[in-house]
Amino acid sequence: MTDTLAARRFVTLHARLIDRRRMDGDPALIRSALAAYRNPDGGFGYLEPDLPDPASQPITALAALEVLHEIGAAPDDPLMVDVAGWLETVTHTDGGLDFVLPYDADAIPHAPWMTPPAERTSSLHMTAAVAAAAHRAGMGAGPGRTWLDHASAFVWARLDHLDPRPGYEWKYVIDFLDAVADRARAAPVLDTVATTLAGRESIPVAGGTEGEVITALTAAPTPGHLGRTLFDRAAIERQLDELERGQQDDGGWTFDWLHWDDAVAWAWRGKLTVDALRTLATNGRLAGAPA
Repeated sequence: MTDTLAARRFVTLHARLIDRRRMDGDPALIRSALAAYRNPDGGFGYLEPDLPDPASQPITALAALEVLHEIGAAPDDPLMVDVAGWLETVTHTDGGLDFVLPYDADAIPHAPWMTPPAERTSSLHMTAAVAAAAHRAGMGAGPGRTWLDHASAFVWARLDHLDPRPGYEWKYVIDFLDAVADRARAAPVLDTVATTLAGRESIPVAGGTEGEVITALTAAPTPGHLGRTLFDRAAIERQLDELERGQQDDGGWTFDWLHWDDAVAWAWRGKLTVDALRTLATNGRLAGAPA
């Protein structure tokens, strides 16, 4: 049985302010905490635990859009409008975003997978992730529609060239297919993914830590998510059981990817603890949690 009091104590002690506010659940206070990460260029800095870059990055735009969706922000919310404007300035002519923008890797601590590449190039992984979050947050109904249409066109054009090795790119492509309105267009792509994932209960992460996977529940966290069609319903229920059992003795949840810094681990655990409670609540396993 989930101990929500212990989870709240854990978040209060160890989480970043943004996740403490998410735990409290007040949209205005969550937005205020998010705004503290906003940069003058309209993007966000310091919001990604694995890349505490003060400058704006695509991955922090992703995190910001997820929070804006969570609080039900309007499409014309200044934070949404400004991040769309920033995304316009860093998007390649083909509509794609870099996985990570150049930064001084010697000066800024970062996870190994967040090392800046030798040259800039469009990433299906990151573009699909940010576009999915933008669709879900309602950006297409506001001033950010131009950027979102351009980015979505890039994703659609690249879906025939999906990396054959399952991993996070697959997760975010599935998320994009769920978030877009054109389900008829999404269906054949999802069929292709389903063929590869047939019989699996998770998505293996090529190049990750030993045994690292993206669970079906992570890929499709809500009951109505299109990704639920890729996995057996019994697998989702088993993974919800595992999520419930995953609460640690200190009240928080943890993760299976590389633990490369203690402070970063606390930041992730705080976020994941709030996420776990929201997932359990959304799936009918927990009453009175943030949802």
